[in-house]
Amino acid sequence: MSTGPLEAGVAALQALDAETLVQLYVDGFVFEDVAAGETITSREGLFGYFKALFSLPDVGFSDVGTFECGDKGAAEWIWSGTNRRGEAFSVKGVSIFEFAAAGIKRETIFYDPRPALS
Repeated sequence: MSTGPLEAGVAALQALDAETLVQLYVDGFVFEDVAAGETITSREGLFGYFKALFSLPDVGFSDVGTFECGDKGAAEWIWSGTNRRGEAFSVKGVSIFEFAAAGIKRETIFYDPRPALS
């Protein structure tokens, strides 16, 4: 049984595997980080985004819950790590997805970055 892009994405996210994550997005995708005010439409840009995110000290993603309904889906997650002041942080967030036949067409993420940026 093959896994869909959402299930594969959760595994890659928890493994901090930027290369695998980027391959889950179809040509012409849109990735929007609402909190950062950033929209990414290239695999190179998305790879850089994930590599920077995964380079934070003690970074991890846990308690990931997902659901899919047709060509839409969502994931709730907890992003944790250590901020610049050496303090542990934990932030709840959500990703909203739109799928195409071959992968992720659009992802929009919502979270409060302030604890991580302190």
